[in-house]
Amino acid sequence: MLLSASLALVGLGAISKGTGDIKESTSSPQTAAATANAQPHSKSVTPRDNPHRYLDEKGNRATGIKPGSTVGAKHRGERPIGDGAWASLGPPGGDVFDVAASTVDANIVLAGLAPGGSFGGTLYRSSDGGNTWSEVPALDGTSVFDIEFAPAPDGTTYLGTQDSVRKSTDSGLSWVTLNLGIGANDQVFDVALDPSDSLIIWAGIADASGAQPVNVMRSTDGGGTWTDRTPPHAPMSGRGIAVDPNDSNTVVAVFGGDFGGGEAWVTTDGGDSWMDRSAGLPGNPLNAVVYDGTRLLVGGGMLFGSQFVGLYESPDLGVTWTPLHDGTWPILVVEDIAVDPSDAAKIFVAIDGGGVNRTTDGGATWQVGIGGSQALAGRSLRFRPGNSQELFLGTSSLAVFHSTNGGDTFVQSSEGISELDLFAIDANPLNPAEIAVAFQGQNNGGVLSSTDAGTTWLLESAPPTRYSAVGFAPEGTLYAISSGPSSVAQEGLYRRENNGSWTPLGPDQGPLYESDLNTMRFSLNNPNLILLGGSDFGVAGFEGTIWRSTDAGGSWTKVYEVGDFHRITDIEIIEDGTDQNMVAAWNSESGDNIGGALRSTDNGASWFDSSSGLPAFFRGPRLCASPSDPQTLFISAWLSFQSGGLFRTTDGGVNWTSTGWTGNQTVGDVACHPIDNQTLFVTQLSGGDAVLRSQDGGATFAPFANGLENAVAPRELAFAGNSRLLLASAKGSYGTDLTTATPTPTPTATPSSTPTPTATPSSTPTPTVTPTPRPIPTPRPRPTPPPRPTPPG
Repeated sequence: MLLSASLALVGLGAISKGTGDIKESTSSPQTAAATANAQPHSKSVTPRDNPHRYLDEKGNRATGIKPGSTVGAKHRGERPIGDGAWASLGPPGGDVFDVAASTVDANIVLAGLAPGGSFGGTLYRSSDGGNTWSEVPALDGTSVFDIEFAPAPDGTTYLGTQDSVRKSTDSGLSWVTLNLGIGANDQVFDVALDPSDSLIIWAGIADASGAQPVNVMRSTDGGGTWTDRTPPHAPMSGRGIAVDPNDSNTVVAVFGGDFGGGEAWVTTDGGDSWMDRSAGLPGNPLNAVVYDGTRLLVGGGMLFGSQFVGLYESPDLGVTWTPLHDGTWPILVVEDIAVDPSDAAKIFVAIDGGGVNRTTDGGATWQVGIGGSQALAGRSLRFRPGNSQELFLGTSSLAVFHSTNGGDTFVQSSEGISELDLFAIDANPLNPAEIAVAFQGQNNGGVLSSTDAGTTWLLESAPPTRYSAVGFAPEGTLYAISSGPSSVAQEGLYRRENNGSWTPLGPDQGPLYESDLNTMRFSLNNPNLILLGGSDFGVAGFEGTIWRSTDAGGSWTKVYEVGDFHRITDIEIIEDGTDQNMVAAWNSESGDNIGGALRSTDNGASWFDSSSGLPAFFRGPRLCASPSDPQTLFISAWLSFQSGGLFRTTDGGVNWTSTGWTGNQTVGDVACHPIDNQTLFVTQLSGGDAVLRSQDGGATFAPFANGLENAVAPRELAFAGNSRLLLASAKGSYGTDLTTATPTPTPTATPSSTPTPTATPSSTPTPTVTPTPRPIPTPRPRPTPPPRPTPPG
């Protein structure tokens, strides 16, 4: 896939980097303070039930928290059978935590991916200088945080991965896992090679929530054996290591906690003893370090909890520190540092959410977000060995950017990297070739669009926040829902204008992150009627919410606000021409696994529970409407942690009954064919075939997943016209043509108060779920919240 030239960045923009441990760390007072500032979702809820447990008051996500990761089972090994002819549409992208060029072959470049700084990543390899990429099968499913090439003529390659250090002697084609001897908790954030002896290797180890006290290791035989060189401190993840190029015994190590806390330590005897050189630094996570034997540079920070650091310099191995950043920096979160190999006064830093900053005078003055890069979430920044003009920038979400002119121009160079984490997809009802997708990174994201059915893509000018939903209104206007952080731009609904700009429409409840929305619905009859669903967050509470606008987003009314840690997951308008009757799906995120349906009979002004016939265990419900009978809708959901099912209403949501199908995987989405009332599709999140198809009204389903062997987390389905089906996943988007002849709609039974749909036996029958008594969400009085805190400037 090709990205539009609008992704070329004009301007500007290594040695150590790394964020991301999926495990919670409470190893320091700083960490405890940071965790206390996070908005807890429930004291007894696991991250699987509650991904927003790790958001701060502005919606910033902590490191290593990958949304939806627990339901992102891989399908590539399933050898799917059945119909469907899916093809990957892109767009290219992924969370690249490091990218580095070979020291012996200019054509070889490696890019390490770690989704959200977490597990389950991979390695990509380029053999044409970074222009195109292919995945290295041996590293599939293994996050890569750091890449190091030994100096020429050696060229041996080392990786810091979620599972130890990997070593390659054939330019990254094959890999050997080195045994650190520290047990299963051997996640490596950083690898540093001694500039004077490439057989001496240092490794920075994750603290595994305090369970791994070994955070720094050294090998003197090329990785054959390792010894513990950890400073005398409480466990904290080793994020970066730098070795004095003139003295192998002088080493600097920097550390950072998952939720906060940071330290810098120095040894002059190869790690036998250490000196704590943290005094004078902010005490927040440190991510990168560079030492040339005279000048020591460290950078760090974390958006979560506004734990800023920036860039510091020391002329005396950390005895004293001076900030090199200045007031022109909008964000003090440095992920990586690169120094021009020909001019030490030229320093480049990769900024999380700020692109690349550059100084040409040793830090006296700075250029920030050079050449438009301010929208990028920089993760790594490297010069090609021995070349002052060529740089590679690794970013969250948008993968690799390449500069061949010293950083004056950065152009995306990610062709073949198919790891972009998509959360939504839709096609223009007036032009099926126009597609839009919403993507998310850790604290960044965006909207990409295509006008040629996914052949080329354009990065929209919407704010670079996480986006949870994207949709075209009936008249073709594109909308998207921003899910923060609010420190970048307000959350809520955005509309694309005719000139390509984006307008925030709200609802905006305050200066912090208060509206965590994820679904939208437009009226076919009234262009002014818009409905949004999701939940409140933080100081606004955690109730499930529905918002209604009757003036095209000019103003909003919260028409539904119910339940502790509840969420509205989908909304449908019953298309009987009146817009009076509507159905919504909801579930609880508090760990009790309940969910159900809501109904409105007054144009969405009020809502009440309407879950008769649905089981008690009901997670992640999604809705779709029959094309032939406005009173017939379908609702899919998890029925357990190992199964999913489908229910039908033929009376506009008053009553629900099972269609007769229960699958042995959890269900992600359901889509009703736009002209055939017997054809439905569902996605499976936890394994098996990514997409299933029913041709008998949901009674049975068969695989419809040819071409989806690589799909991960198939989240959303959408139709492009009547003859093409689209899929959004954690590995980009896919499309397939629906080439069956135009069907003859099957007559729909007249609705009754107690409908009894006919269930066709499945080829692999499973028991139909028997509904059990289920709790019904009821409004509860809420105390008046305290005044919102004023966010720091």
